[in-house]
Amino acid sequence: MHEHTSAIEQRRSLRLDMEKELIGLEWQCENGNIIKRQAMCIDVSNGGLKVNIDRPINTENPVKVTFRDKQGTTNSIYAKVIRETEVHDWFDIAMEFVEQGGDK
Repeated sequence: MHEHTSAIEQRRSLRLDMEKELIGLEWQCENGNIIKRQAMCIDVSNGGLKVNIDRPINTENPVKVTFRDKQGTTNSIYAKVIRETEVHDWFDIAMEFVEQGGDK
């Protein structure tokens, strides 16, 4: 009989406790306009994040994501939208982190 380990989930990537924290998002629309919004962070991991926001993010370009810690320090990273789900007129948007140029 083999040892049962499926009940124990182990992650190989770092996960940050940012649930329900507001983060800044900035992206360029297809028409060239720059959009800046705050979004509620649902989940952040080493590979990406998921946010809840009041509008879809229609861009192929990287989205600038700005985190602010409790001391007011800001850190920015870029991410690419990989999936959007509409939930009661709001959008859950999953993104993966990318280099500023758009490729990993």
